[in-house]
Amino acid sequence: DPQQRKLLEVAYEALEDAGMIVDQEEKRDVGVYVGINPSSYFDLVVDYMNHSKGFEVHSHAMVGNMSNIAAASISHLYNFTGPALAIDTACSSFLVALTQAVAAIQDKRISGAVVGGASILATPHVHQLSRNAGICSSTQHTKVFDQEADGSVIGEGAVVVYLEPLTEAVRANKHIYGVIRGTAVNNDGYSLGI
Repeated sequence: DPQQRKLLEVAYEALEDAGMIVDQEEKRDVGVYVGINPSSYFDLVVDYMNHSKGFEVHSHAMVGNMSNIAAASISHLYNFTGPALAIDTACSSFLVALTQAVAAIQDKRISGAVVGGASILATPHVHQLSRNAGICSSTQHTKVFDQEADGSVIGEGAVVVYLEPLTEAVRANKHIYGVIRGTAVNNDGYSLGI
């Protein structure tokens, strides 16, 4: 799944930017929290299998397309022993992952967290189905919290940040991009949109 590959790449960049020197022999109590949705890439793999004579399915085809592997592969690569969670809450997946990571750091369950999200659409299916379901904006513009809002715009990309307690970042003289003052997760309950 290209989402897994992109998360591995961007996680490396985030750890490098955070000044993390990762020795794979040393275990670290760092958690990995990834916001990710199932990918349409597996559809391409199945289509290829259906049209290729003599093509044998390798186990990597399955494992390489499982969303939970996206978080686990980062933990595996860097020998992180904290939780490795793939979180799917649709559009809010990265923000929910961030909230979970902040809570774990505040509770001192982990010393730091790699938090990321990825969305790469390998086929047009999500766009087509979203449009048919009335999810997409008629103007292709998102108007967040606006009365004229009439839908979403589906985007692609990846982001990864490294989080640690502010006191640790200051003590290590690290560059600090921002300070998280608080997070929360809720649901609308019974409403016009699920």
